[in-house]
Amino acid sequence: MATSSLKATERKSDRLEAFMDAVLAIAITLPVTELHAPEPTDGDLAAAYLKLAPEYAAYALSVILIGLYWAHSHFSGKLLEKTDHGYNLLSIGFLAAVSITPFPARPLVEHLGGDAESTTAALWYLGVAAAPATWWFVRWVYATARGLPDPRLTDAYLRRTTLKFAVTAGAYWAGFALAFWNWRAGLIVAGIVTLSYIVPPAKPSYKPGQEPENGGDRL
Repeated sequence: MATSSLKATERKSDRLEAFMDAVLAIAITLPVTELHAPEPTDGDLAAAYLKLAPEYAAYALSVILIGLYWAHSHFSGKLLEKTDHGYNLLSIGFLAAVSITPFPARPLVEHLGGDAESTTAALWYLGVAAAPATWWFVRWVYATARGLPDPRLTDAYLRRTTLKFAVTAGAYWAGFALAFWNWRAGLIVAGIVTLSYIVPPAKPSYKPGQEPENGGDRL
């Protein structure tokens, strides 16, 4: 009788990285289809572009968020020695969550001026933005529990990385909760967390005598 085994599904991470690159490339490209150029009948060109400003601002928000996830996934994926069936499924959940982040961006931009719908727009945006961060954290916790990261990495480095992802997800949800009281404050919290990922990640630390040659054979 055949039995299921996660161990049997373990593979190198290269194929998953390629798949994630492809999906994130599509996700960052799709918002472009929402952009429009001014029509000849719109009259004054400057006024026409100003009218289209929410579309371009929403696109910029989407590029920043998805682009930073791609940049960090390029790094964090190299921390893994292997993946398995469970990790791959969690990765699909993350990709599904990050792919929908552009959709609440346009309503958010349209209501940034402050009106009766601003709180609702901010809550939807923050909730959707918190989802991929949560999937990312859960996926990393699963990876460390299953022993998927490079075994040469120190336990201290793995713990610091886990803490970083936990704080990120928690901060997004804190921004979401804060938005019920003050939607602008909630957005500021989420913005700070997002932009913090512009800073390059900490260099991996390896166990004594196990440092990869030339700065890392996987990094």
